[in-house]
Amino acid sequence: MSSTQNENYTIKKIKPSKSTTQRILILLLVGGFMSMLNETALNIAFPHIMAQFHISAGTVQWLTTIYVYVSGIVFLISAFLIERFSTRKLFLASMGFLIAGTILAFFSPNFSVLFAGRVIQAIGTGIIVPLVFNTVLILIPPERRGATMGMVTLVVMFAPTIAPVIMGFIMGYVDWHWFFVLVFVCFIVIAIAGISFLTNVTEVGRPKLDFFSVILAAIGFGGVVISLGGMGDNGLSLSVIIPLIVGIISLVIFAIRQLTIEHPILDLRTFKYPFFSMGIIITMTNVMIVFAMVIILPIYLQSALGITSFIASLVLLPGGILNCVLSLVSGRIYDGHGPKLVISSGLAIMCISMVLFSFLSVSTFLTVIVLLLICFFIGTGLVMAANQTHTLGNLPPQSYASGSAIMTTLQQVGGAIGSALFVSFMSFGQNNYLQNLVNPTATQQVQALVSGVDFAFLIGAVVLGVVFVLSLFLKRETPT
Repeated sequence: MSSTQNENYTIKKIKPSKSTTQRILILLLVGGFMSMLNETALNIAFPHIMAQFHISAGTVQWLTTIYVYVSGIVFLISAFLIERFSTRKLFLASMGFLIAGTILAFFSPNFSVLFAGRVIQAIGTGIIVPLVFNTVLILIPPERRGATMGMVTLVVMFAPTIAPVIMGFIMGYVDWHWFFVLVFVCFIVIAIAGISFLTNVTEVGRPKLDFFSVILAAIGFGGVVISLGGMGDNGLSLSVIIPLIVGIISLVIFAIRQLTIEHPILDLRTFKYPFFSMGIIITMTNVMIVFAMVIILPIYLQSALGITSFIASLVLLPGGILNCVLSLVSGRIYDGHGPKLVISSGLAIMCISMVLFSFLSVSTFLTVIVLLLICFFIGTGLVMAANQTHTLGNLPPQSYASGSAIMTTLQQVGGAIGSALFVSFMSFGQNNYLQNLVNPTATQQVQALVSGVDFAFLIGAVVLGVVFVLSLFLKRETPT
C-alpha cells in the first residue's frame, strides 16, 4: 500500500528523451510491481508455514507485519534518499536488497531466517515504491500526470491482489519456497535491465536528515506493533506492556521533536486541519481492516474449511480486482457528490460485511464467503481513493508534501498494526474457547479457530462502525 511522496524536493531535474522516459517508467513500474508481490504472497501459505515451523498464528503474522513496518520506516526517509542518491543507485540498491532477501527466504530452514529475509526484502520495497511515484512527478508533464499516476497506482495495487493467487498456484505443485525462485529470476532480469539502460533523472544534493527522529519513529511504531502483536498469545504480560510504554514515550518525544526542529521528517502541523486528521483516521482504519482480512481469512479457509491454498487464493481474487477498479471510480463519485456519500457509504458496506463475517462457521459455503468478500472490497474500494483525494487535495499547496509523507507512512504503520492487532484478537478468541477444555479434540481445535476468527471480525465491525459515525461529519472543503 502506497501513496505519492514529497513533491518539494530541491533536486535538479534531468529531462530525458520521450523513448528513454518510457523505458525508465516501464522498468521502474515492473520493479515496483514485483516488489509489491512480496507483501501479501506469503499470507496464503501461513497455515503451511505454521505447520512446517511449528509456530502459532500470532508468530507467523510477523512475516507480513514486519514487511509492512520496515518498508514504512524506509518510506519515511524516502525524500532524503531520493535527493541524496541518484536514480540508478537507488534502483540497483533496491534490487540488491530484494535479491538478497529473496535468496535468504528461499533457503530458510526455520522461521528466524525467513523473518530476516522478509526484513531485507522490505528495505528494497521501501526504496523502490516511492522512487516510482516520484519519478512520475519528475518525468511526466502536469497535463498527463493524473492518467499516469492512475495507471501506476492501479499496477502497484494489483500486485498484492494477484500475489496470493500466484502463490496458491505454485503450492498446488511444489513447496511455498519456490515462489521465491520465481521472483528471484524476475529481480535478476530487472536488475540487468537497470544496469543496461536506466539513466539518472535527478542530480544529487546534500539534504539534511534528522537521524534521531528516524530512530524515535522506528522505536515508537515498532514498540506499539510488537505490543499489539504479542497480546493474543501473552495477554497483558510485561512482554506486552513494556514495548507499549516504550513505544508511546518514543512517539511522544518524536512528535515534540517534529514540532520544534527546523527540518522535521514529518511536519505534524498538518494535523491542524480537521479534515486531514479525520482522513488519516479513516485511512489507517481502512488499511488495518484490509490487512486483518487478507491474513485471517486464508487461515480460516484452509485450516477450518480444509480447502487448498490455490482455491483459497481464488476466493480472494474477485474482491481484490473490484477493489482496484473501484479505487479509480470512487474518485469520480467524489468529484460529483463530495466526500460524505462515497466515503460514508464505503465504510457502511465494510461494516455490514464485517458483521456478517463474524458469523462464519465450519459449514459456511464458499459462495457466501466470495459474495461477502466482494461486498467488503467494494466498500474499501469506495473509501480508499476518495478519502486520499479529500484528505490531501484540500490541503494548501505548501502542505502537500508533508500531508503525503504522513499519509504514506501511516498507511504502512496501519497495515502493520492491523496485522498484529487482529491476529491477537483471533488468538484471544481461540484461547478463550479452549481454556475450559482438557485435551481438546481436532474438531474442537477447529471450532476454537473459527471462534477466534469470528471474534476478530466482530471487533473489526465495531471499529468500522465508530469510524462510519465520524465520517458523517465530513463535508466538502474549499481548498486553501
